[in-house]
Amino acid sequence: MAKNTVQILFCTCIGLLATFAVFQLARRGLLSFRYTVGWLGLGILGMIAGVTVPIVTPLAKFLAITPAAVIAIGAVLLFVIICIQLSISISGLHEHQRRLTEELAHLQQAVEQMDRDHLR
Repeated sequence: MAKNTVQILFCTCIGLLATFAVFQLARRGLLSFRYTVGWLGLGILGMIAGVTVPIVTPLAKFLAITPAAVIAIGAVLLFVIICIQLSISISGLHEHQRRLTEELAHLQQAVEQMDRDHLR
């Protein structure tokens, strides 16, 4: 079997496994829709990564690196983008939790004040 064929099959198998795993997590309700779409997109890109070797070869020659390195750099960039997006989501959730905690403290204080006023 040719080296390119093995590479294409390997990338396709890894992408299929990743896509299947994400699909199962989403089906069980462990991933929200928006994260499922992002991870499925990454799995699909993994499936077609092997086919892109001839496409990225001119860029790889220009940069004096291997085509696999160009694909790996692209994958790392995608992971960085996903991590940044997840960090933004987590930061938003943290801020929301902080506001809810403050509102709860104010409500508890108001209830305690009402109880004190009612007992007088």
